[in-house]
Amino acid sequence: MTEKDISKIENIIGCAFKDKTLLERAFVHSSYANEHDVCSYERLEFLGDGVLGLIVAEMLYKADGDEGIMTVRRSMIVSSEPLEDATVAAGLSEFVLYGNGERNNDHSDSKVLADVFEAVLGAVYLDAGYEKAAEFVERFLGDRIREVMTSGKRNYKGELQEYCQAHKLKLAEYGVTESERDGKPHFAATVRAAGVTARGEGRRKRDAEQEAAKYALEKLHELGK
Repeated sequence: MTEKDISKIENIIGCAFKDKTLLERAFVHSSYANEHDVCSYERLEFLGDGVLGLIVAEMLYKADGDEGIMTVRRSMIVSSEPLEDATVAAGLSEFVLYGNGERNNDHSDSKVLADVFEAVLGAVYLDAGYEKAAEFVERFLGDRIREVMTSGKRNYKGELQEYCQAHKLKLAEYGVTESERDGKPHFAATVRAAGVTARGEGRRKRDAEQEAAKYALEKLHELGK
C-alpha cells in the first residue's frame, strides 16, 4: 500500500494515524498475508468487533430502551449488511489487499467487507482511543443507528425478521388459526424462528402475529441468543 493510499484512507475516515502500519494492516486479507508473510486484519477485526459492540450498546443505553429491544436493535446495527454498506459507501473497499489467488474473485462478499470495517475500527481504537473510535462509528453508522432507534411504534414481526437476517438464520414462519370468541373473530398465531416457538392471540391476524413475534423475541433474550 502506498503512502498516497494511506493518506486517502486517513482523509476518508477522518483520522491521521501515528502508526501507519497499523492502518495498512486493517486492509490485509488473509490471502495476501499468506503470500507475503505479513499479519492479516483478523486480530484487528476481533478487537473492532468488541469495540463496535460497546459503542453501539452505549448509544442504545443512552436512548433509554429496554434490555430486550436494545439487544435486537444492536443486532440490526452491527450485522454484516450495514457494515458492508458503510465500507462500500465510504470507498474503503477498493483498498483491501488480496492475494493473487483472490484477485480475480468476486470481492462483494459482505463478510469480508464487514470484517474490514471492524478491523479499521479496531485500528482507530488502538491508535487514537475510544473517543475517536466512537466518532468513526458516528461518521459511518450514525444514520443507521438513528433510523433503528427512531423507528416509531415497535414492529415485533419486523424485529424478529431482522434478527434472523442478522444471524443468517431461516426467516420466521407463522401459522394462524381463526375462531370465534364472544361472537367476534379471534386469531391465534404460532411463530417458529431461531430455534424457538411462541404463540400469540388477537382480534386481528396481524395483532396475533405481532404478539407471537414479541414473545419469540423475549424467549431469545432469555436464552441469551
